[in-house]
Amino acid sequence: MTPSSKAVSRSDERRQHIYNMASECFSESGYDAVSMREIAAKADVSVGLIYHYFGGKEDIARCWYIEQVEALAAAMGSLPPGQLADRYRQALELNLRRLRPMRGAMSALFAGAMRSDAAASLMDSPPGYRLSSAYRQLVLDSDDALREPAAADLGVVLYMFHMLLIVFWLYDRSPGQASTEKLLGFAQEMFKLLRPMFFLPMVPQGMAKLARIVMPDR
Repeated sequence: MTPSSKAVSRSDERRQHIYNMASECFSESGYDAVSMREIAAKADVSVGLIYHYFGGKEDIARCWYIEQVEALAAAMGSLPPGQLADRYRQALELNLRRLRPMRGAMSALFAGAMRSDAAASLMDSPPGYRLSSAYRQLVLDSDDALREPAAADLGVVLYMFHMLLIVFWLYDRSPGQASTEKLLGFAQEMFKLLRPMFFLPMVPQGMAKLARIVMPDR
């Protein structure tokens, strides 16, 4: 290993250490209650060093979200076989379980992404493309699979609802987010009812149009 590669390795290790300690702080105390000074104390580094690697708390939360996206996309490939409506619900439930420990961070991240001056998008972004691709594969691997290009278009539509569900979940103040669970059940039932209509020409055409609206550059 050359001196420069050693320096890169040490830098990566420091960044990962800071990230790990920040994640622990968020999980223990809640995102809103944690300050950058507390993260620095936990990681035994200066606040300035944290800002060298991250733009702030929201940037750390974004990294955590991207990590969860990758984990979810990988886990979706291991879901048991079955009908698409059932497997889609399982994927959504898995996603919410992964996000629940950092619900406060997700609230801040999504709120920041909605600002007109937001530096990064959550919808039409690399994580979005990653998940829409994973949902496309979920469609293709289901017992009632659609063929391409309808599978890719439906993957984008499923990802769009995935994002809408997260927003609903973040605003859900019902005990134990029971309303979110009801919404999941309703979506599953409606999907099963509408699935036979996917063979009608206007449905794939509508999905293709919606997919181009959601992700015009894919």
